[in-house]
Amino acid sequence: MPTVSLLRCPDYDLDRVEAAVRDAIGLVGGIDRYVKSGDRALLKVNLLAGAPPEKAVTTHPALVRAMIRLVRSAGAVPRVGDCSGFEGPPNAGRFRAVCRHAGILQLCEEEGVDLVHLSADSVEVENPLGRAFKRFTLSREVMDADVVINLPKMKTHGLTLFSGGVKNLFGCMPGLHKAEMHLRAQGIEPFSQMLVDLLVAVRPALTLMDGIVGMEGNGPRNGRPRQIGALLASPDPVALDAVACQLIGIQPLQLPTTYLANMQGVGVGDPARIEVLGESPEALRVQDFELPVAQKGLVSGSGRVAGFLRGRLVPSPRVVKGRCQGCWVCLEHCPSEAITRDGEISRIDYGKCVRCYCCQELCPHDAIDLRRPLVARLLGR
Repeated sequence: MPTVSLLRCPDYDLDRVEAAVRDAIGLVGGIDRYVKSGDRALLKVNLLAGAPPEKAVTTHPALVRAMIRLVRSAGAVPRVGDCSGFEGPPNAGRFRAVCRHAGILQLCEEEGVDLVHLSADSVEVENPLGRAFKRFTLSREVMDADVVINLPKMKTHGLTLFSGGVKNLFGCMPGLHKAEMHLRAQGIEPFSQMLVDLLVAVRPALTLMDGIVGMEGNGPRNGRPRQIGALLASPDPVALDAVACQLIGIQPLQLPTTYLANMQGVGVGDPARIEVLGESPEALRVQDFELPVAQKGLVSGSGRVAGFLRGRLVPSPRVVKGRCQGCWVCLEHCPSEAITRDGEISRIDYGKCVRCYCCQELCPHDAIDLRRPLVARLLGR
């Protein structure tokens, strides 16, 4: 039976965070269980886009600092890295800008640890145990690390509903290979299967989730910060996500990544088979946590029929004219090339749109909403 530690942590005061991180990892075996002296330990954070820590877009620096110090106490060598979704093609300048805005660049300089640009070099990885994806292009830094420690932020997500321990590993994939995956795995079920197969390939030793302040609404970038006050740790990111979902009103096995991973034996997602140590999920449950626009995921795949149904049942991105500032981030990151310039604002070709929501996820001005089609609203979808 997998164990997940769940501890209360009300804010990002460094002393409190360090104590909570130490205790949370202590409950699941202690740091020495996961890293050994001399290990190169990659701390895989969430650096989706450049935003100050209080926006709850990225893993908070206090949590990263606490983990750096704990890993060092075991004699290992911590390094901090991610492939920011905001980069597009590998772009070291953009990566450093994201890290600076998120407070991670300054943190690494202060702690004297390497900040690793995961898109800088890649390697082809065979994945024979994957169910649908038998091969990935992944960051060489990820594959060369002796141990990967996964540090996700607790957030909602327009496509996958929830961004946690499993979803955070998508940042192990460099640059435009993310866009390729959105085209190869269209719809929530195929995309979730890809994430489960990616978990099989990466297999982080430990996952520690920043749920002190999470994000609700239309995350993972343009939602709203929401106080949750929780830290979670586990060697099983599937089990960790299952417990995290209980805190915010999602039935764990209704989350496609958790359901698929549980069914395929990649992790445990059934709460009845998970031992929670520390606080109970009921004690930290958040009332009225707002989820993103409903994405049932029942219309998956490609082709004319799937495209026809998707257009009438699945939420579509919509440009909000009063907010769009013509920065063209959405155009640059659209994997299906469905976005073009229409004067000073963006225009979406819904015949090409695959409903991956990368545009909504990465828009720096919150200028793209997700709108449920009339048919879906009438059907209660």
